[in-house]
Amino acid sequence: MRLRSLIVLGTAALLLVSGCAAEPAAEPKPSGSPSATASSTGTPSPTPASIVEPAAAFDVTCDDVAATMAELVGEPSTPVAPALSLVSAMGWLPGPGQYMFQRAGGIACSAGDTERSWEVTIVPDARAVIAGATERQGFWGEQASCEDGRCGFELPDGDVLLSATVVDPDLGADDTAPIEEALRRIAASAAASLREVDYVESDIVGAPCERFITPEQVNAEFGVTDAALFSDFGGWGIPAEVYEVVNGSRICYFKSAGSEYEGSSYLMLTTLPAGAWASEKIDGEPVELEGADAATASTGANGEKIVDVRVGPDWIRLVTFDNGAGAADPAPLAQQVVRSLTVGHTAPQ
Repeated sequence: MRLRSLIVLGTAALLLVSGCAAEPAAEPKPSGSPSATASSTGTPSPTPASIVEPAAAFDVTCDDVAATMAELVGEPSTPVAPALSLVSAMGWLPGPGQYMFQRAGGIACSAGDTERSWEVTIVPDARAVIAGATERQGFWGEQASCEDGRCGFELPDGDVLLSATVVDPDLGADDTAPIEEALRRIAASAAASLREVDYVESDIVGAPCERFITPEQVNAEFGVTDAALFSDFGGWGIPAEVYEVVNGSRICYFKSAGSEYEGSSYLMLTTLPAGAWASEKIDGEPVELEGADAATASTGANGEKIVDVRVGPDWIRLVTFDNGAGAADPAPLAQQVVRSLTVGHTAPQ
C-alpha cells in the first residue's frame, strides 16, 4: 500500500476549490503583433524578445498600487512583489501562474503575510475576460465588501478589470467604502491609459497536456501502471480565465486513477507561454537538460521537488510530490518534456 502525505491531499483539495481549470478552454488567439516565435523542431533558438518582460496595456504600475495600499492599510510586512500572492494561494502556485496577468498585458501586485496581506490584479480586454468567466460560472458581477477581516473586490472600468483581496483582522464593513473608492481610482487610471500591446507568440498556447508528457511516460518513470491525467478541476474564476483562456497555459496533474482525494500524486506540470522572462526570477540550481535553453532545480516548502525549464520563449515547471518516501527526481521527466517540444515524442518501445 502506498503512503500518502497529508500535504498532497491538501494540494488536491486546493486544486478543486481555488478557481483553477474547470474544463478545457478553447485555444486563445492573442491580439497584437507577435514579436517572437518558438521553434517547433530541433533545438530552440531564443530571441532577445523572448526574455523581455511584457509591457502592460496601461500606465498603472505596482508602485502606484503599493502607494495606495500603504495609505489604506499601512506598510506591508514584506516587499511588494510584482506577482500573485502565495498567501493562501491556489494549489498550482508558486510557479508560472504567478505571472499570468503580465502575459495578458496586465499587472499583479501583492505583499504581506498570513496575518495581513493584499493582492491587486488588473487585466485589459476585460469585457472578453468577464464574458468568458461568466459563461463558465466564475464571475458574478461587481463586488465590494469587507467582513471579518477580509475584503474582496471585482471592479470593472471600461475594458479593464481590477480584482483585489485584502486580509487584515482589523478590517470590517466600515472599511469597504474607502478601499473601494481608492481602488476605483486606480482602475480608472488604468482604463484612461489603455492601449494595445504586442504579444510574444508561442507554440504551446492552448497545447494539450499530452503535448508535454503522457500518462504512459509518467508510468514508465515512476515504475507504476496507474498514472492518470487530471486536467479538469472544480471551480473557476478570473485567474482561471486569464491563465487557461487568455494565456493558453495548462495545469497537467498526473496521479493514480480514481478520486482526486485518493491515491498517490506523481507529477504536476504548469506552463507560461512566452514566460522565459519570468522563469529568470526563480531561484534554483542549474540542471543540464539536452535541448533546453535553461533549467533549474529547487525544493518546495513541503518537500516537493521542482524543475523549471525554459524552451525557446516558454516556461514549463514540473513538480513531484512526497507520498511518504520522498519526492522523485523530476529531471528525467523534464528531459522528456524538452524532447517532446523540440523533437517530438519518443515512439513506444
